[in-house]
Amino acid sequence: MNNFTAIDVSYLRPLRTIETILLKKGSNQRILYVYNFEGIHFAVFSFIVDILNFFNNQFDPEIFFESESDLDNYLLNLELAKIDLSD
Repeated sequence: MNNFTAIDVSYLRPLRTIETILLKKGSNQRILYVYNFEGIHFAVFSFIVDILNFFNNQFDPEIFFESESDLDNYLLNLELAKIDLSD
């Protein structure tokens, strides 16, 4: 299972946030961005540019949840691929 921590929260307006989430498992880690709409809808983005495009109606998130427990389960179990930075 992964560990995850919110490392930043940006408030767009009351009850609407973008959380920067750090996922870690062993030596693997990954950053994700979660748009929280009033605590009832959660969209997960891999790249900050995707969030910008989402707000400009140019991108639809592929990962979307309607409960915080489903989001947490996804974050806990997401496969973190090891990235080779030796090149």
